[in-house]
Amino acid sequence: MNLSNEINKIIVNLNKKEFKKVINTSEKLISKKVKNTQIYNLCGLAYQNLGLYDKSITYFEKSIDLEKNNYFALNNLAYSFKASQKIELSENAYENCLKIKPNYLTAILNYALLKEEKNEIQKSIELYLSALELNSNSEERYILSKLSRLYLSTGNLQQAKNYALKILEKNPEDTSAYSLLSDLTDIIDEKKVISEMENLYSNKNLNDEDMINLSFSLGKVYDKLKKFDKAFLYFSKGNRLKRNYINYDFKDIEILTKSIKKIFKDPEIYEVKKNIFDKKIIFICGMPRSGTTLLEQIISSHREVLATGENNPLSFFIKNNYLNKFKLDGKKLYKDIFSKENKLQKYYLDILNQNKFFSNIYTDKSIQNFLWIGFIKIFFPNSKIILTERNPQDISLSIFKINFKNGFMNFAYSQNEIVEFYNNYFDLINFWKNLFKDEIYNVSYEKLIKNPEDQIKEIINFCDLKWDSHCLNHHKNKSSIHTASIDQARKPIYQTSENKSNYYSNHLNKMYSLLKN
Repeated sequence: MNLSNEINKIIVNLNKKEFKKVINTSEKLISKKVKNTQIYNLCGLAYQNLGLYDKSITYFEKSIDLEKNNYFALNNLAYSFKASQKIELSENAYENCLKIKPNYLTAILNYALLKEEKNEIQKSIELYLSALELNSNSEERYILSKLSRLYLSTGNLQQAKNYALKILEKNPEDTSAYSLLSDLTDIIDEKKVISEMENLYSNKNLNDEDMINLSFSLGKVYDKLKKFDKAFLYFSKGNRLKRNYINYDFKDIEILTKSIKKIFKDPEIYEVKKNIFDKKIIFICGMPRSGTTLLEQIISSHREVLATGENNPLSFFIKNNYLNKFKLDGKKLYKDIFSKENKLQKYYLDILNQNKFFSNIYTDKSIQNFLWIGFIKIFFPNSKIILTERNPQDISLSIFKINFKNGFMNFAYSQNEIVEFYNNYFDLINFWKNLFKDEIYNVSYEKLIKNPEDQIKEIINFCDLKWDSHCLNHHKNKSSIHTASIDQARKPIYQTSENKSNYYSNHLNKMYSLLKN
């Protein structure tokens, strides 16, 4: 047997994405007592690509056992740890990898992304800056874009602008840079940027992704300039193009909602007394674009409260334990509900610890929280639930105007699908309200921006917190923001976003009329 030839065959199959062939060949060699670090690493990669992370971890660790300095395997191991939500182990693996190979670009970028997702923004920026120093032409655009976004998330608008412009210096036709600049309308020359984007827009050689970026960017800037008819044309074009690339079926969310209602209407499940979480979680629920980011910024400005953002631990656990093709597995869920062990709570606490979120009181504004209110009531009995409510027309317009990166927002690119999703949301929320009545605190976005001090004091009181005047200065909160609501969350409360839907009523009246209210 020529081992080198066998390894080359495995590599060819891996590149062809024939992962099962990779596994079969690798494991046959391993069963013949062949001890080769590369074979174990390649087999691990195949399992990783199939989403079998625990299995991949076993092979990466064996690869490292055979060669302690195998930085390729260490980087791959770190990635699988992260995918398995073993965050601390992932960090350790990246640190060990970069001790061996400090200039290993792939590991630096992977580690930077992990730190970004953990909200350790300064560390993430440092890693991206070190990656930039390696002068990698292939990754330069990605790194500059990341730096611009991260500086934007922390409110450093000038640096965000500088890095966006650096992208354009290298490539004047880079539409991702214009997407960044369109979020910086307070400090850019709108007319100059519009002129550049319009000229680029007329380029018939642009691909669909570039056209989508430009459409939403132009829409955003024209909206800022109050040229609403023109803004609508661009938003519409962006949505039409984006929808062509989206795999979305409303029936999936409809099936999930029906199964939720079927299980959680049973009053017996709420009589089970779960062990009390030693932490207080303030779960912020609401429709996307209803003010959840703003509310989290306000509450987490309190000196005793730490924001966890959109880590989605509830969704991750529920989907991996109770969901079968968009339908809840009632049998398995009931078993855990009536068990003395609180698996969901334990998992949640592990995630907090792994992400080094150390506090006694947290906010969680994960985008799918509204689906899991029943879970929250059972598994987190001492938590607080706050629901943000906003004019549905303003919500739907705000959704229509954004090119989302989150897969959960795949309903956002069709007016009919926005209506379907919102109306389904409306019915589910009423279901929860009828079940839990006064246990859910409703925050009106409109009341909040009209009378912020009184409303904020009532919110803080509901959370059983002592009054902290820092909550009136949410815009000074240093925690990073990665949602589409960054513009308002970084400014003092203002009212210009209220009833903005009226400016688009001649274009969107049909959609507005179909929304439940």
